[in-house]
Amino acid sequence: MEKSIEKNNVVLICCDQLRADWLGCNGHPVVMTPQIDQLAQEGINFQSAFSECPACVPARRILMTGKGSYSIKMNKNRATQPFAEGPKIAEVMTQSGYQTFAAGKLHTCPPRNRIGFEEVQLNEEGRKIHECFKDDYEAFLADNGYSHLAYTHGMGNNEYGMRINPLPEPFTTTHWTAQKAMEFIERRDPTRPFFLHISFDKPHPSIAPTQEYFNLYKDIEMPRPVEGDWTKHKLPSHTRYQQLKNNYDMWKGHPLVIQQSLKGYAAMITHIDSMIGVFLGTLRENGLLDNTMIIFTSDHGDNLFDHGGLAKVDFFKGSCSIPYIICPPKKWVTENGFILGQLNKKTSASLMDIMPTVLEMCGISIPDSVEGQSLVPVLLDENANFREKSFGNCSVLYTVMDGRFKYIWAGDDGYEFLFDTHVDPRDCDDLAEKEEYKDMLITFRKDLINWLEVNDDPHVEDGKLKTIPYYKELLKTASSRTSWNNRGRH
Repeated sequence: MEKSIEKNNVVLICCDQLRADWLGCNGHPVVMTPQIDQLAQEGINFQSAFSECPACVPARRILMTGKGSYSIKMNKNRATQPFAEGPKIAEVMTQSGYQTFAAGKLHTCPPRNRIGFEEVQLNEEGRKIHECFKDDYEAFLADNGYSHLAYTHGMGNNEYGMRINPLPEPFTTTHWTAQKAMEFIERRDPTRPFFLHISFDKPHPSIAPTQEYFNLYKDIEMPRPVEGDWTKHKLPSHTRYQQLKNNYDMWKGHPLVIQQSLKGYAAMITHIDSMIGVFLGTLRENGLLDNTMIIFTSDHGDNLFDHGGLAKVDFFKGSCSIPYIICPPKKWVTENGFILGQLNKKTSASLMDIMPTVLEMCGISIPDSVEGQSLVPVLLDENANFREKSFGNCSVLYTVMDGRFKYIWAGDDGYEFLFDTHVDPRDCDDLAEKEEYKDMLITFRKDLINWLEVNDDPHVEDGKLKTIPYYKELLKTASSRTSWNNRGRH
């Protein structure tokens, strides 16, 4: 029993739709994230990390299985598709003797599928799938007389604009999720190590911060969105579709919608940061902080109006770039001579790498089904062998990354992009049409073709990329839609 007590605990914190550059430790000039910044100072901050399928449902399945989008058979949001078979991180940890608990959003199907966790306290943002489903957060609100207020801000689950949250701060999803995690710490079995997943559903819209946190930013002008020159002659059909879907043309010049959205987004991030601080205090009070591995990440980001883009599902900076901080246990740091506060800008780590990294850190065998790669060697030596290039696919959009340069191909209209992410971190300067980068563009294109061929993707034929209409077809109906972006959406 003594041996099991000495095993490292693991806390995996995941936000929803948090882009990497909206943290203080990643250079945002306004957003206040002192607790997350401290984690970066005590661990390693992978600043070239990305979500290989930046949409909520597939990203979370990749995170939980260590598999890519082809293996989970999903490259877009399909909330009613059953969860992929095969070993999942919580399942493996449970079988290895760990207590496993999740608090917050899982986005599984069916909703009560625990995917290997022994216990789950669930928040699914009001989704109604198959049956009249009530999650644990909704039950909590009902028990305390607040269920009638939960959605009275009037904002949709994917809508921009901002309203103040009508709920008192202790009854918000952010507070509730952290509280359930802390209750687990207080109630855990002290003879067993634990794997705890804290899954915040924010800063994903609806953008509805509490008044207290919005007040931190209400008098500040947020940095304005950027727009690359390339948008004038090759705006992807997906970007245009998102604009029409979200009524962008109607309010893009409105003096308040964009600024208030950005302020509200910042306020929700700082709220999360504060609750992480309270949770870390609970770990410290229970004598657990020094022997606990903490990972902080997100399923994907948000374009937040950069280049006219909204939401996610593409591979521009805002959508696919995610926070990725690994803070090892103190004993591991001491034994391995780990240097605190490292910045890693060359490793294109992704969500499928988290499962093998956790398992190796815990001395657990990595299942053969896992396609990700453990980052443990990279934690000890930035120059350790890792994937030369990483790939991503979301809907008909694709990317190839080498840690510095990023190639994007739109499989419906054939647009190609190439960005130097170290020199041009917000994808403003497209290198794809510059003669001096022609050879690099060809190389990346060949890499993508090879990857598509290996995975039998229909977007390659006779050794060449093949466009297939998708968003162009959707554009014909996007402006005449009748669906309402509000409660009950999948």
